[in-house]
Amino acid sequence: MQEVLSVVEALPLAGLLAAQVLLPLLGVPVSPLWIATGINAGAGWGGLLSAGALALNQTLGYWLARKWLRRPIESWLRAHGKSAPHIPEAEESLWILLLRVTPGVPLFVQNYLLGLAQVRFDRYLAISFPVQLAYAVAFVSLGHAFKDSNVWRGMLAVSGLAAVAVAVLLVRRHLDRKLRPPVQE
Repeated sequence: MQEVLSVVEALPLAGLLAAQVLLPLLGVPVSPLWIATGINAGAGWGGLLSAGALALNQTLGYWLARKWLRRPIESWLRAHGKSAPHIPEAEESLWILLLRVTPGVPLFVQNYLLGLAQVRFDRYLAISFPVQLAYAVAFVSLGHAFKDSNVWRGMLAVSGLAAVAVAVLLVRRHLDRKLRPPVQE
């Protein structure tokens, strides 16, 4: 474990942050990068820098899907009998939040789907960023706890991740009820 920590601590912070921005756009999971940033930069700076990287990642993912990759993705979808999602403007906030709190959906898929759906960017970022930031801060804190071998800090970070997971579960359950059509008698 000490060897792994030494290697991660030696990574250039700028490279880790660039990896957080770019690699998730290709489908690479971001949580190990957040943990590595916590090991490398600590909880405070690591969390702050990861927040900036997350905002850039979400912005790039959205605009890639909405503008630059839209035609190739739509062609691929048509070839498979599908179409780009359409979300009515009145339901955008609900669907953005629902997608962000759905467990197991990779960050790049969330970003690309919402960009393809052409939800309003200000609404997209205002809802998406805080939800993902909660995860980022918890994983960065976990990485910092690994570095210090601090059991209490580690337990606090794991508790933070558990709290985020419970909050996500409760929000998801609420949204499911809200979207479920009323039962006809």
